[in-house]
Amino acid sequence: MTRFFLITSLLITSHLFAQKGTLSPYSFYGLGESLFSGTADQRSMGGLVAHVDSIHHNVSSPASLAELKLVNYNIGANYSRRNFISDANSSKNETAGIDYMTVAIPTKYFGFGFGLLPKTAVGYRLSVSDEINGLSSNSNYEGNGGINQVFFSLGFSPLKNLGIGASVHYNFGSIFRVHTRQEDGIDLLSQLNNESELRGLEWNLSSYYKFHLSNRLQMQLHYAYQPKADLKSLNARSISTFTSLGEQRDTQEVNLSLEGLDETRSELPAKQTIGGGIGEPKKWYIGGQWSETGGSIDNSFYAVGSVRYEPASQLSIGGYFIPEYDSFSSYWKRIVYRFGIVSSKTGMILNDKAIENTGITFGVGLPVAGFSNVNMGFELGKLGAGDDSLIEENYVNIRIGFSLNDRWFIKRKYN
Repeated sequence: MTRFFLITSLLITSHLFAQKGTLSPYSFYGLGESLFSGTADQRSMGGLVAHVDSIHHNVSSPASLAELKLVNYNIGANYSRRNFISDANSSKNETAGIDYMTVAIPTKYFGFGFGLLPKTAVGYRLSVSDEINGLSSNSNYEGNGGINQVFFSLGFSPLKNLGIGASVHYNFGSIFRVHTRQEDGIDLLSQLNNESELRGLEWNLSSYYKFHLSNRLQMQLHYAYQPKADLKSLNARSISTFTSLGEQRDTQEVNLSLEGLDETRSELPAKQTIGGGIGEPKKWYIGGQWSETGGSIDNSFYAVGSVRYEPASQLSIGGYFIPEYDSFSSYWKRIVYRFGIVSSKTGMILNDKAIENTGITFGVGLPVAGFSNVNMGFELGKLGAGDDSLIEENYVNIRIGFSLNDRWFIKRKYN
C-alpha cells in the first residue's frame, strides 16, 4: 500500500510540480539560473556525486543504480534567502518550493529509476532609470519560469565492483519575459512580452569502480559524461500599450517568422565530471570531483549584448561521518554528519567580469524506520563577480529530503 501510494502520488503530482523559485537577477540571461539536479544529501556534501552506496539513489549518476539494494523513494524541498548588494542599494528576498521527486528500484540484474528534477529557473524583477536629451524614462524587467526534466535511468554491474549506467532526460518548460517602459510626458506605457515553450532530450552516461586498499579502506573512482543536446524553442512576442492606471489600450502580435525567430534551437553544451574518494564503508568518506561544461547556450531569441560565455567549471569537495551506524544505545551515533565546499565558474562573463559562485555546505541524515532517513542540509555562499559595478548575492539555502527505503520482490517466509 505504501509503495502504491508513493508512486501514484509521484505520477499525479508531476503535472503540479512547481518550478523551483529564484529571484536572482542573473537569471535574466540565457535560459536562467542553472540548478543542482540532485538530492539534499548530495548537496550537503558540496554537490559531490562521486559516491555510491546501497540505500541512496544518486540521481546524478545512473551507474549508482547497480549498487542499490532497496527500493528508494525520494522527495525534497528547499528554502532560499538571498541578500543583494550593489553600489546603488541592497535588497533581499525569499523563495521556497519542491526540489525533486524520484523512485529507484533494484532487480536481480540491474537497477532503474525515474523522477522529476529542476534544471533551470528564471525569476527576476529589475528597474532601470535613465535620461536622454533631458527626458527621463523608467524601464521595468520581469521574468519567470524555467525548465524541468523527467528522467529514466538504468544501471548495472557487468563486472564485480564496476558499475555503468545511462539516463535519458526529457526537458520541458516555459519562460516568460516582460519589459515595460514609461517616458516622461507620454501618458501611455509600452510593454514588450516574450514567451518561449521549450522541449528537448538529453543523455547522461556514468561509471564507477571501487576497490579496497586494505581490509577497512575502500576507494571509489567516478566518471560521467553528458553529450551536447538541443532544446527546441517555440517563441511568441507581442507589444502592448497601457494607461498609467493599468488599462490595456492595444496589443499587437509580432510576426517572428519574418526574422526566423518563431522557432529557434538552443544547444546545451557537453559536460564531463571526474572524481573519486576514499573511506571506510558505513563509517566515513571524503571525496572530490571536477566538472567542466564547454561552450555557451546559443539562441538568438535570448541574445543580450552585455553578456558572453566561456566554459564553466566546478570543484566540489565533501564527505560524511557516522560515529556508529549500528549503535543500539545512542541515536546520535547513528546520525550521518555531512560537510562540503563548492567553488564554480558559471561561465557567464558580464561586462567583462566573470560570475563565480562559492559556498560551504553541511547537513545531517537522521535515521527513521528501517534504512530510511530524513536529510537536512544547509548552504552558505556568494554569487557574483566581486565588483562594485555588479550585483553580489549572499545566500542561505536550506534543504530537506525524505529518503524512504522498502523491500520488493522478496517472498514472505511466514504469514
